[in-house]
Amino acid sequence: MQKYRVLSFVIIHLLIFLHIAGFGQELIGSLDFQELFHSFLRIGTINAGVIMVFIAFFTTLIFGRFFCGWACHFGAIQELSWVILQKLNITPRTVNSRLVVLFPLFILLHFYIIPNLDYALNHNWKISIVTNTPDIWAFLPGFTIGLLTFFVDGFLIVYFLGRKGFCRFLCPWGAFLKLPSALAVYKIRKVGNCSQCGTCTQNCPIGIDVSFEINNFNKVVNTNCTNCMLCTDGCPTSAIKYAFTNPLKEDYQLSDFFIGDKTYKSSVIKQFFINFRVNDIWLGLLSFIIGFAIDGLFGMGHFLSFGIALIISFNLLNVHVNKQVRRIIASITFILICWAVSVKYSIKEGINAYQKKNYHSTIKYLQYSTSVYPNNIGKYFIYLADAYFEIGDVENAKKYTEIAFKINPQHQSVKQLQIKISNK
Repeated sequence: MQKYRVLSFVIIHLLIFLHIAGFGQELIGSLDFQELFHSFLRIGTINAGVIMVFIAFFTTLIFGRFFCGWACHFGAIQELSWVILQKLNITPRTVNSRLVVLFPLFILLHFYIIPNLDYALNHNWKISIVTNTPDIWAFLPGFTIGLLTFFVDGFLIVYFLGRKGFCRFLCPWGAFLKLPSALAVYKIRKVGNCSQCGTCTQNCPIGIDVSFEINNFNKVVNTNCTNCMLCTDGCPTSAIKYAFTNPLKEDYQLSDFFIGDKTYKSSVIKQFFINFRVNDIWLGLLSFIIGFAIDGLFGMGHFLSFGIALIISFNLLNVHVNKQVRRIIASITFILICWAVSVKYSIKEGINAYQKKNYHSTIKYLQYSTSVYPNNIGKYFIYLADAYFEIGDVENAKKYTEIAFKINPQHQSVKQLQIKISNK
């Protein structure tokens, strides 16, 4: 079965490459889960991305999360990272935490559902079908940030938090598919005598205690299951199988989904997992603080920002990390948070002051933020230049206009500012 799954990943990535290279862009735009929220939920537009999400949702109701286990490029990168680590004789322990439920749900609600729903409720929402928009790069970062995102969320998070760390702790699309996954009629089910060898749990690429679940519920109830079939392929007694059950005969108990304290305790698999649940509150709090502090800086998206935040927070709280190392991490993190908050605060206040035509405050805040923030962003220098011009300081207005011009010479605001200053 695994050769077919590998073939699926190869085909998917080949199609992604062809699409990025230009094949089919005139008919199919961005194929991204975000489209359901940024296009359909926000303004009512049905595009290729929205259609893809609809297909993923409704097929998950039947077959489970096949999309995640057989087609997701981020999932493939994490599995590849795990294989590389194994080749290096490194076996990270998978972290057992309540945040695998709470964090992805928070990201889904806070960044995707709530803001777009709020926009829809306050604007004219109208159904339309446009499959070739937006552009495929609309929600993709630049090369450097994209590469860093894959490294942090595809490799480092696996090294520190265990198998499929991104899928378990951060992925909002996984959170979106949890409900249909819980209701899926095809699941991994117990069909024979289990020797409780723990092989299925050790093989699971997303860190589910398969052995515990099939022996207590006769099926895998964990909604993170991606139906990769590694557990069924590796079972020495063929005790588990991917099988259908009539949904009317399915036994659903809400309590079956709250079993985290009972799992990963078998002696044959215990060494592969670390129970971090006693630190959940601090892990969540620190991750929120660090994630929100750095989110958006240098063009970092939510996945990269909160991936870095989770890794840092985990190492700060992990007693197995050398105490001196943790102190160094804590000191650097504190300085980073103070710097990031000061930069973001100054930018926000500077822009607010500019919009209120309080030009002296604009200069005070944006002068600071542009001096300590090494990522040159043209619009901040435009605001500074115009603020200086409005208070009569033409020399500084010219200076910052020149900087803005070097950053983005084609921007219309730069050209307008140059004309404005030349007519003085």
